[in-house]
Amino acid sequence: MTQARFQRISRTAGGIALVFVLAGCLGAPMATGPNRVIPAPTTTPQSGTQPMDTTATSSAERACIAAGQERGLDVQGVAGSRSVTGSDGQDARDVMLRVSRSGSQIEVRCNYQTATGMARIMLI
Repeated sequence: MTQARFQRISRTAGGIALVFVLAGCLGAPMATGPNRVIPAPTTTPQSGTQPMDTTATSSAERACIAAGQERGLDVQGVAGSRSVTGSDGQDARDVMLRVSRSGSQIEVRCNYQTATGMARIMLI
């Protein structure tokens, strides 16, 4: 096998491996660690929806903002939130964060588990 052919095969195999790695990363939630509680910041963000439980909502929003900032995101505020039921049947909240990235604003989903107080950024 010539060196040029070996390099071409190596690049192709490396490229395919990279595609699979990146595809796997996009499907996985961005967990902050096992059973790790994100401390809530002292400020209260503006919410885009009317909460059912104000205490749970503000805790979820604060924890999600802190989780986003811990991930290095430029969190501008909360676009909205809603009550959901997790796969384990426990109460949870989905919080949509407004994030600035490369001069534009995008929304990033965060899931807050009410029972554990854990906030996870779901996709970046």
